[in-house]
Amino acid sequence: MDAELRRLVDRNEIRELTARYNRCFDDGDAEGFAATFTEDGVMEVVGGFSAEGREGLAKMCRRVPYGVVHVTADAIVSVDGDRASQDVTILTLQRPKPAAAPEDRRTFLERSGRYHDELVRTADGWRFARRSASLDGGL
Repeated sequence: MDAELRRLVDRNEIRELTARYNRCFDDGDAEGFAATFTEDGVMEVVGGFSAEGREGLAKMCRRVPYGVVHVTADAIVSVDGDRASQDVTILTLQRPKPAAAPEDRRTFLERSGRYHDELVRTADGWRFARRSASLDGGL
């Protein structure tokens, strides 16, 4: 594969990894979420908490309350061989509980921020080695 095509494929795979991270986290799929990271991967929220290793990441995912929806946009991806970085804007939404009263059935923007990611290519594809979230307004 020529270098330009490889770069486009890598960027697409990283964006799909980001989408899988979002879906697994939002759906409470703790093992799927943890699998988007390397075995020793780290997720941190600047000024808040961090989780390390797949067991710690899965535990973090299991503690998330119902209704969080992650939306990522404006990804800037840079690939250098088997390493990459990504800066991507994040919006978190809160969806209503299924049993909510009609007047409470609305989705709203909870917060915004940016992820800075360090990724590595593994035998299973791209994985996050470190994901750092800087949230607007802090935690």
